[in-house]
Amino acid sequence: MKRTVLSLVTAVCLLTATACSDNSAGSSADGDGGSTVRWATSAMPTSLDPAMVGSRGLWVFMNLIYDTLIDIDVEGNLLPGLATEWAMSEDGTSFDLTLREGVTFSDGEPFDADAVVANFDHLREDGSLVASSLSMVESVEAVDPLHVRLTLNRPGGDLPQVLTGFAGMMVSPASLTAGTTGTEPVGAGPFTLSDLTNSGATFEAWDGYWDADATVASSVVVDVLPDDSARLNALKSGQYDAGVISPGQIAEAESAGLETYSRAGATANGISVNAASNPVLADPDVRRAISSAIDREQISEFLYDGQCAVDAQPYAEGHWAHNDDIDDDEYVSYDPDAARATISAAAPDGLSLKLLTLNITEFQRLAEAVQEQLSEVGIKTEVEALDLADLLARQRKGDYDLIAILFITGDPDPSTWAEHNYLLGPASTEYLDPRIPELIEASRMSVDKAARAEAIGELTQTALEAGTNQIVVCQWPATFAYVDGVTGFEPNDPREMRVP
Repeated sequence: MKRTVLSLVTAVCLLTATACSDNSAGSSADGDGGSTVRWATSAMPTSLDPAMVGSRGLWVFMNLIYDTLIDIDVEGNLLPGLATEWAMSEDGTSFDLTLREGVTFSDGEPFDADAVVANFDHLREDGSLVASSLSMVESVEAVDPLHVRLTLNRPGGDLPQVLTGFAGMMVSPASLTAGTTGTEPVGAGPFTLSDLTNSGATFEAWDGYWDADATVASSVVVDVLPDDSARLNALKSGQYDAGVISPGQIAEAESAGLETYSRAGATANGISVNAASNPVLADPDVRRAISSAIDREQISEFLYDGQCAVDAQPYAEGHWAHNDDIDDDEYVSYDPDAARATISAAAPDGLSLKLLTLNITEFQRLAEAVQEQLSEVGIKTEVEALDLADLLARQRKGDYDLIAILFITGDPDPSTWAEHNYLLGPASTEYLDPRIPELIEASRMSVDKAARAEAIGELTQTALEAGTNQIVVCQWPATFAYVDGVTGFEPNDPREMRVP
């Protein structure tokens, strides 16, 4: 079964490592017709426990070890995974899963309803980074070995989408009991972990996988190169078969004879504003001024070679949650004079802000561009580049004013992203607009995508009208390059790749 990933965001919002692993020679074919695929990415997870990963950008590591209960393709269509069927009751109070028969974990433990219950208990524990995504789950019951019932405390129209992500990744109960999942993961996916360093990992195909015939690669080496130029140069030299590149590197990659893949979806580069950290930022007009101080066209052209589409919405055109009725031009207009007047009136003594970003090339450059443009309207910013773990810790504490970052707005579901991000700040319980909670609830009344899209579209409009605190700069397409002759390329999923 072909699995692909909607978010396509391995390139970004990740933790930095410092070197390639020792396994980074050229690709090699094995005698059985399979091959070792060598993949270059930008960051390393701090844990291989699905409950503790925290960023969908690390999917290429996790996707090889674990299968999810529900699968998803690049068009956003839900597909059978470890669950073959699912349904929410008419009143939205329960959600039933029918499990795939005959599946085992790579340690020989059976995948059954009891295993699913154990996983939900783990995923909802205190400290889990996905617990909030499963807050609608009141209890989980093994009806019989192949059927699980989730009792919900609210309608769970977002639950199928949530279960395509880390919250749907199933871990062997023995691994959970041993407490070793973070470094010795055991899943029901196509590969097992054979080597792990602080800068990469090696995975070996597992012949006991329930869909082993669909796995072409015999092994996968994933190495971390946080510098974009170094990563592309390694791809150009043939050191890797495929990997993540920046949208601005497409022309260079293609001129070197590499094939490229680029697709926009539910990802956007932007500026997150903590409207609860500073009374000036609580003013919607100030947030609008920050938006109008950003020259998006210039940033797209000079940082991304015009490949990052200017837009106000957190969902690219063509994504199911995109609202075609919104006049995006109204919210992305560049007007530094108006912005300067607003800032001067709101902060007569000047406005100084902390601007955090990731210590990955693309985001440091974005932060520096925004810093320069904001300075022209009277906003002084101090840029601080952090690794992912530190950035997430600062974000959760609300210890920032602005963050230049990638919005992964479909992770794990648009309604969940809105619920977490349209609050005035991490420590606030107040939303940008009092209508937002009602629209979030409306988007969860059905599992039907068309019905959900209407509520999500209205939610986006409401946030923009309120002076959004999630200021989209441009729609970031997840972009990859791979060597000529590769077949079976899928973003974030090297299992079906065959290398020359």
